[in-house]
Amino acid sequence: MRPTRLILASLSLILAACASNPPAKMAASGCIGSVMPPPPGMSAAQNAALLTQALGASGKGGLCEGAVYQQDANAAAVVVYRVWDNARPNSQMGRWWSFSQPQGPVAQYRADNAICPSWSQLNHVVRCQLKPGVQVAVGTGQSAACAPDPDYPPSPVNQVYVPNSSPDDLKVENCQDDGAFPPSQ
Repeated sequence: MRPTRLILASLSLILAACASNPPAKMAASGCIGSVMPPPPGMSAAQNAALLTQALGASGKGGLCEGAVYQQDANAAAVVVYRVWDNARPNSQMGRWWSFSQPQGPVAQYRADNAICPSWSQLNHVVRCQLKPGVQVAVGTGQSAACAPDPDYPPSPVNQVYVPNSSPDDLKVENCQDDGAFPPSQ
């Protein structure tokens, strides 16, 4: 093979490898991190309407990018956690949850999940199980504009959007109060 062809062939292979393996840390949209795979007991699902509900515009919170997962009917129930404002009792069963038990301090949790202080005091935790067959959107966090407080950039932390639309249509069950957040040391 001629040197020029060898160089062109090598460059073509390198470019093809780069095109099929984009960086996991930064998407073209400004999102950082990557969407986690479905946890045990869940599988990937298609639900464009649900994903659209969960995705947020820059500065508005929500998911930056995401995927839809479904609780498998015959699997052990998946546990989700929600940090909420106990001064607003109607917010306990809201839409934004996590697969991971929340850790303090509050300022770090707020930054990790791009939650403006005006949205919630973040002082209490509830733990629930997803109902069988429920679909949720999961993904990295979108930025949040919190004026007059500091803004939060996009976050690599995965959040779980549970489409609880009303107290009569909850997608979670077997809930337990996990107490104050962060827990007393």
